[in-house]
Amino acid sequence: MKKNKTFISGAIILIISGLVVRLVGFVYRVYLSNLIGAEGMGLFQLVAPVYSLIIMTLTSGFNIAVSRLTAQETAKGHYVNISRITKCGIILVILSGLLVSLLIFINIDFIVNNFLKDRRTYNSILFLVPCIPAIAVSSVLKGYFYGMQNVTPTAWSQIVEQAVKITFTLLALSKYASRGLEYACAAATASLALGEIANMLILLIVYAINVQKIKAYGNNALKVSVVKEGNKVGKKSENKTAYKTTHRRGLMKKRRIIIEIIKIAAPISANRLIMSLMSAIELIMIPARLMHGGMDYQNSVELYGKLAGMAMPIITFPALVTSSLATTLVPAISEALSLKNFRAINYRITKSMQLTFVLGFLFMAIFIGYPYEISGLIYRRDNVGDLIFILSFTCLFFYLQQTLNGILNGLGKEGKILRNAIIGYLIRIAFVYFLLPIYGIKSYVVAIILSSTIVCLLDLALVIKTTGMAVDLRNWIVKPGIICIIMCLSGKYIQSFFTIFVDNKFLLNISAIMGTFAAGCILMIVTGSINIMDIIKMVGLENSWFITKLRILYLKKMRTM
Repeated sequence: MKKNKTFISGAIILIISGLVVRLVGFVYRVYLSNLIGAEGMGLFQLVAPVYSLIIMTLTSGFNIAVSRLTAQETAKGHYVNISRITKCGIILVILSGLLVSLLIFINIDFIVNNFLKDRRTYNSILFLVPCIPAIAVSSVLKGYFYGMQNVTPTAWSQIVEQAVKITFTLLALSKYASRGLEYACAAATASLALGEIANMLILLIVYAINVQKIKAYGNNALKVSVVKEGNKVGKKSENKTAYKTTHRRGLMKKRRIIIEIIKIAAPISANRLIMSLMSAIELIMIPARLMHGGMDYQNSVELYGKLAGMAMPIITFPALVTSSLATTLVPAISEALSLKNFRAINYRITKSMQLTFVLGFLFMAIFIGYPYEISGLIYRRDNVGDLIFILSFTCLFFYLQQTLNGILNGLGKEGKILRNAIIGYLIRIAFVYFLLPIYGIKSYVVAIILSSTIVCLLDLALVIKTTGMAVDLRNWIVKPGIICIIMCLSGKYIQSFFTIFVDNKFLLNISAIMGTFAAGCILMIVTGSINIMDIIKMVGLENSWFITKLRILYLKKMRTM
């Protein structure tokens, strides 16, 4: 029960910190886009795939490996191994990070001229070099804290990272933005590097304090245990010798730790490498194929910046809920699977799928109904309303893919996830290469919808095959879909209604969006598309203090009636 509570509280902390970080990051992107414009965002987004390719490949495997080994040794009571695992992980990632940084530094001209094909990204790539080892060390430290089921330090470190990044951006861009987009983009990348270094320093400080506490706790527990055993058999003189023997019981050699870390990290990093490569190829091809279709370079970079750096973050922002849901689903499903409790697995999967469809249809209706209003509220310099509108049809599939990935990770189907994702990327790359020059950016949106639909169907078929889960078309698609259509048709009437009370355009747009969303939520609850108690049960909070109090108050009220 204690472990379950720890997991629930950890999940809540991650959701809250994720919301704060996402909101701050979103404000940062809005500020950046308003300052450097669409072309500047296009340059910044050219660097992003390189950053993602390197960081995700280098860090993801080590993070999970350290987390898993730390959790195992903690459960066994082998506290002596915990710091050894983390130190071995840090040594491995520092060596790997320095090697990668050196390779980038030596080949920076090749990357800029042949891979990114824009000389203005030179300084940005240069600023990434010192950032790589720091991010790698942070990933290992996060793995340690996740393994200890203590997510608070990672939550605070992410918030500090965003604060440092934004502060430096404000200072740097005020000085260098006037010198040109090359310097503005480099300043934004430098702020990213400083934020990552701050993240690492916070985690290192907390780790040093935490390890000392763990060592003290482990030593005290061993002393008590050994003294009790010695007293039972009347051999108090042997307590010291017994303590030394017990203290070293289960001690893992560093060579073995390194082998175990590599054994876990290598396949995960390989999967991440393939995924990041496919994503990088797709994103970097977009400006080049737009130019091939007749668009000049500046306009192609601007359109790419609007798409990837401005419109896409708006569409994917609500995915915070589904990504948090996916994160909590992995251990919840894994736990039920280990107990062979397939009823619990199917219940959690069904309710999470239902919630994802509801959220997807709600936000799709909002983005379809108010694309230009949302763009006007967020961006001053460039209007991306048309891109928000065409991307609105993709948000349902974005959210659904995240939830399905969480389910399949919990079921241990990582290899199948990779296979399905590769199929999706191949479809999108084919569309970008063959159709983007002819039909423009709309063909890319069609590619996202088509590829995401195919991937979701493949993932869903795998879930059904593995668990025997039944698809609830009425509550998943029919009811939320009808409500989505009603929201789209009634949006302008709701906006007209608010004109009676509000004159200010800014407040009017916010009121209309919030009013439409609230009406959609009410319709979802009234029609039974979503049940609040089901959500509470799904995340394991049905026995929490607050819900218990509400039940008691409800029962008292019923008795008095």
